[in-house]
Amino acid sequence: MMQITHVFHMFIGVLALATSAQAQDSSPPAPQTYTVTLGSGQNVMVTAPAATPHPDSGWITWQFERKAASPDGRFVAVIFLKDAVFAKDNVTVVYLVKPGGQILPLPDSDVNILNWTPDGQYLLGGGVNTLRLWNTNGKVRTRVLDSIGALDTTGNFACVSPLSFDEAAVTVQRFSLPQLRPAGTFVLPAAPAEDERFCR
Repeated sequence: MMQITHVFHMFIGVLALATSAQAQDSSPPAPQTYTVTLGSGQNVMVTAPAATPHPDSGWITWQFERKAASPDGRFVAVIFLKDAVFAKDNVTVVYLVKPGGQILPLPDSDVNILNWTPDGQYLLGGGVNTLRLWNTNGKVRTRVLDSIGALDTTGNFACVSPLSFDEAAVTVQRFSLPQLRPAGTFVLPAAPAEDERFCR
């Protein structure tokens, strides 16, 4: 009986090694690509980050999440989302497509909200609790907040509404552009809806 058990365990071990070797030998999937059209009519293909090995098996890949074009259409920002089992592990990267077709990876770009200033000179990004402001050369300023539920801009200000899960009034924080200096607050009767204009 002990000999049979020993042979069984050896078989399981060999099977596990074979499965592991097969997973390691498999080729990674090709990164996803997404084509954006600039205001000039030029089409530019943006490629997601390369797949990386999953700790258990298979590959961790990136998928197109959304895009945001500047008001004049000269620039387009593209978000790719890293596949994750749990939402807390979701990570994003943002690529900025410039007028000549150049593709610029933006630093510190783990965001889920993008919003251009009306003049198209700055791109605002909102993560879980960090506000980012990039210029079109990729330089970034940041400001850490309690939470970010919605983001809007005017010519002079960025407005941030906190994350809210009820119908209660919310206090919006306002920041001057491009310095991201605090510029007062105001109250809304309820949290703004997605894509709602609320900055003032």
